[in-house]
Amino acid sequence: MVKALLVTRPKHDIPTSYLYDFSNAIVKTVKEINGMHITTIEGDSANRVNFEKSLAKENYGLLNVFLTKERIVYALACDSLELLGKTAIEQGTKAYIGYKARFMLVVDPTRFTSPNKDSNALPFRKACNRLINSLISGLPVANAIELTKKEYISSIRSLGTSKDDPYGDVPLIRFALAWNLEFLDMCGDPCACF
Repeated sequence: MVKALLVTRPKHDIPTSYLYDFSNAIVKTVKEINGMHITTIEGDSANRVNFEKSLAKENYGLLNVFLTKERIVYALACDSLELLGKTAIEQGTKAYIGYKARFMLVVDPTRFTSPNKDSNALPFRKACNRLINSLISGLPVANAIELTKKEYISSIRSLGTSKDDPYGDVPLIRFALAWNLEFLDMCGDPCACF
């Protein structure tokens, strides 16, 4: 049985451009896995109409957006867990992974046009990719979140000292990573697997 994954990748401002970049590795990884199919809706095409058309065509088991029944949702979006997550579970979603508060990201303003070269964004990219890779590998949602939180902790601990930080970004990056660590959570079935 082929597993299907749908990823929406808007790219209309700086934050979504970074998240678009974060998902490049995931898209590449999934395309290389036998028995797994990925559909991406990108840029200006990442809208409700195209999302719903795509849902009608295939039975996706893992999504990174809201609006599904009997599926796992990972929403890399600010404040999505409290309202959207609970609503999704009430409507039959297996598990909803998201943030109970704003998702924080620290970027280097000199890298806006090349997010993949932004070292400030690297620990955030690693955490997001850890979560998706854990889900794709078949781990239960609770385990995927646990591994992602360990990734956040590892990144916090590995950040350099003031000698390595000529612009003073490290304290802000640590704060943002700790914030995301605190507010990443899920609702629904912790044992749900993709």
